[in-house]
Amino acid sequence: MSAKVIGLEGVIVNFRIGNKSPRWRQIIVRFDNLPPGIKPDNLIGRIVEIRWKNKVFKGRIYKKHGRKGLRVVLQKGLPGQALGNAKVVIVK
Repeated sequence: MSAKVIGLEGVIVNFRIGNKSPRWRQIIVRFDNLPPGIKPDNLIGRIVEIRWKNKVFKGRIYKKHGRKGLRVVLQKGLPGQALGNAKVVIVK
């Protein structure tokens, strides 16, 4: 089952926004093309990489967000310009 998930690409929806300011290390990601039999709940704990302008940001999926979204905590903050242009890939 893990072989189906590795290499899966997702889209950054937005930063996780609080009452006063966004949390730059937490993003919301959506994976649209999930293989049959795999739900977003099964992806919790996976390690992801975000590639943007020859830079790599690593993080971990830690919680579900709504029906289709997942929350990712990054090791380093992501710039706001990466929202529309970056690729999220499950690595492990």
